[in-house]
Amino acid sequence: MEKDANRHPTLWGTKLPLKVNMLLSAVKGLMSVLFPLISFPYISRVLGVENVGRYDFAHSIISYFLLIAGLGISKYAIREGAGIRDREEFPRFADEIFTINVIATVVAYALLALAMLLPRLREYRALLVVLSMQIAFTTLGVEWLYSIFEDYVFITVRSVLFQLLSLVLMFAFVHTSDDLLIYAAIVTLSGTGANIWNFFHSKRYCRIRLTGKIDWKRHMKPIWILFGMSLTVSIYVASDTTILGFLCGEYTVGIYSASVKVYTAAKTVLSAILVVSIPRLSSLLGKKEKQAFDREAVDIYSTLLTFVVPAIIGIILLRKQIILLLSGSAFLPATSSLALLAVALFFCMGAWFWGQCIMVPLKMDTQILQITVISALVNIALNFVLIPLWKENAAALTTILAEGISFFGCRYFGRKYVSIKGIGTIIAKVLAGCIAIAAVCLFLRLLLPNLLAYTILAVLVSVIVYCIVEVLLRNQVMVNILHSVQSRLQKSKNQQ
Repeated sequence: MEKDANRHPTLWGTKLPLKVNMLLSAVKGLMSVLFPLISFPYISRVLGVENVGRYDFAHSIISYFLLIAGLGISKYAIREGAGIRDREEFPRFADEIFTINVIATVVAYALLALAMLLPRLREYRALLVVLSMQIAFTTLGVEWLYSIFEDYVFITVRSVLFQLLSLVLMFAFVHTSDDLLIYAAIVTLSGTGANIWNFFHSKRYCRIRLTGKIDWKRHMKPIWILFGMSLTVSIYVASDTTILGFLCGEYTVGIYSASVKVYTAAKTVLSAILVVSIPRLSSLLGKKEKQAFDREAVDIYSTLLTFVVPAIIGIILLRKQIILLLSGSAFLPATSSLALLAVALFFCMGAWFWGQCIMVPLKMDTQILQITVISALVNIALNFVLIPLWKENAAALTTILAEGISFFGCRYFGRKYVSIKGIGTIIAKVLAGCIAIAAVCLFLRLLLPNLLAYTILAVLVSVIVYCIVEVLLRNQVMVNILHSVQSRLQKSKNQQ
C-alpha cells in the first residue's frame, strides 16, 4: 500500500484543502446539470411536451432499479473506506463492496425485466432498455472509490469531457420528435462512458476483483439501513413524477419536468458542497478529533447557507424568465411549481447537511431511516390525495413538506452531538445580501424589456452585488474565499 501511495502522491495520501474539493465537486455538479440545462431548451422544442414527459416518466421508473443496484453501497463504502484507505485491509474491503454491488445489479435487472411485463410499461420498453444501461455502468464506475480518496480532480475532468461529447452528439443526431430513443441513448452515454473510464483508472488505487469471500455480517446490516434511507428518499423524489404519469398523463409530467430540471440543477450544484465533506468528517471522527469535526461542520453549514439562500431568492424572482429560456412558452405553467420547488431547496439542503454530513459519519443510520420513512409515507399519501386536484403544483408542495420533515427531524438528532454556533449572524448577513439581489432584479426589470438581456444581466449583477454586500458585512465565508483567491494570486505572481 505504501509503495502505491508513494508512486501516486497526488492521488493517494495527499489531501487537497476541503474548499478546493468543494469547488471541484461543485464544478462537476454544475457540469452534470449544465448539459441538461443547455440541451433542454433545444430538446423541449424538438421533442415537444409529451415526449419530454415520456422520457421523464421512463427515467423515473429506471431510477428505482438504479437504487436497487446501488443498495446504499456507495454511502457505506465512503463512510467506512475513508477510515481504512491507507491500511492493508482496504483492497479486500473494496473487492467485497464491488462484489455486493454486482450481485445487487443482477437482482435489479431481473426485477426490471418483470416490471416491463406490466401493461402500463409495455409502450416504454425500448426507452427503458436504453436507459437501463445506466444500471450496469454505474456499478462498474466505482465512483465511491474516488470519493474515498478525494480524487475530485479526475472525477471533474472525466465528467466534463463526456458531457461535452454528449452535447455535441445531441445537436448532431437529435432533430425531430421521432429521435426520442437517440436522445435517451446520448444522455446515457455521458454516464456510461465516464464510468468505463472510472473502472480502468481505478487501478491507480487498487485492483478491484469479484470475490467469493465476503464478510456479510459486517457489511449487510449498515448497507440495508443505508439502502432503506436511499429508498425512502428516492420514493419521495421520484414518486412525484411517477404518480403524475399514472394519474395525469405525459403532458403534466412534461410541464413538471421543466421546473424539476431547474430544481435538480440547483440541488446538484449546492449538494456538491456537502458531498466532498463526508469523507473528511468521517476521517476526523475515525481519529477521534471531535473539536476539528465541529469546526469543519460549522464551516460547511455557513458555506451552505451563504450560497443556498440567494440561489432560492434568485430562482423565485427569475422563475418566468428561466422557464421561457429553458423550455419555451409551452412550459409556462411550470413557473408556479418552480417557485414551490425553490422553497423546498432550503429544506432539502438543510436535511442533506444534518443527515449526510453529521448523522451518517456519526453512524446514526437507524434515526435517519426512521425520518426518511416518515417523509416518504407523508409524500406518497399526499401525492395521491392532492395531485388529482392541483397536478404539478401538488407534487411540488408535497416535496416541500417531505423535505421539511427530513430537515427538522435530522436537525433535532444532529444538534445533540454537534455544536453549530454563530449561524444566526450568518443568516442575517445572507438575508441582507438577498434584499440587494431583489432590488437589483426589480430595478433591471424596469430598464430591460429584452428577456435574454434582462436574465443574463440580472444574474451577473446580482452575483456581484451579493458578494460585495457579504464582504462588506464581513461574512466569514466570503472573506475566507477572498483571502484564499488573493493568496493564490500572490503566490502565482511570486513564482513568476
